[in-house]
Amino acid sequence: MVQWLDELAKALKPTLRFWHRAPQGIAASGQRLGVFSGSFNPPTVAHVRLCEHAERHLRLDEIVWLLTVVNVDKPLFGFPLTERLAMMTAVAQERSNWSVAACSHGRFFEKAQAVADAYPTGTQIWFLVGYDTLVRIFEPRFYPDLPMAEALRRFFALARLAVMPRGDADETAVQQFLHRPEVRPFADRIVVLPLDPSIRWISSTLVRQRLERGELVDDLVPSAVAKFLAKG
Repeated sequence: MVQWLDELAKALKPTLRFWHRAPQGIAASGQRLGVFSGSFNPPTVAHVRLCEHAERHLRLDEIVWLLTVVNVDKPLFGFPLTERLAMMTAVAQERSNWSVAACSHGRFFEKAQAVADAYPTGTQIWFLVGYDTLVRIFEPRFYPDLPMAEALRRFFALARLAVMPRGDADETAVQQFLHRPEVRPFADRIVVLPLDPSIRWISSTLVRQRLERGELVDDLVPSAVAKFLAKG
């Protein structure tokens, strides 16, 4: 499996490979796909609740958890990629329409292209993100090789964004961000989905901190992930 990931990381064009394919996933044009791209280091209940919330509100036919093998702003630390994929799969296998995949490239316009190439033409693609990720998508420093506006045009030509509040950024803060000059041209491709405030502060970082202190994390991770961690 390590070789599989190494080969994917060397792909010259954005490429998606499935680790687990949903038995009842998208099979025809016109269906709706939710893509949740994250580090899953490890997966948390916030990841699950965010996706379930979007699944209901956007009437998604399939959810794919997407792990990039090369991250644009975070060095690899914490759980190895193979263990993250194993935990992601343990969660996805409890649902008939959730898939797990890895992507060769880390920027959102590249991930959108990889996803579009892997699904039927005409699939409506929704990337599900927290507010913190939305801010990063509009950071010029991630586009040293092309104008940010061009990268964003490529992304929004293929996909839409569903944004949920995170941390101390509530729905009002997200709406205010959408009125920024660089964001306004794409605002009609972005929707804001209110999220239960009780999970806005749950993060993989918090889980790892507790694990380092030898504390329980059963309230922060899905049961399938808790079982995986217990085996370790």
